[in-house]
Amino acid sequence: MGKKQVIKAVKQRLGSVGHGIVFDIVEDGVRADGNWWYVPVVTHRNGKQVPRETTVNIFSNVEDELHEEQDLTVLLVPVAD
Repeated sequence: MGKKQVIKAVKQRLGSVGHGIVFDIVEDGVRADGNWWYVPVVTHRNGKQVPRETTVNIFSNVEDELHEEQDLTVLLVPVAD
């Protein structure tokens, strides 16, 4: 799977999260390292940054789902806005 496909898969999965949270993937920062994909993501809700603990929980669930459903190993990296 290439970079564009990884970004698309992550966007689709994050798009289903809801809770008024907006996820912006920093596409220039997406990179592969062996079988891992590092995907930097900025999160915000109502113009404010989402608490890190919330972001980490969401990212962990999305990472697990992508691995189980698409055999895609990603690390979603929270980025400060």
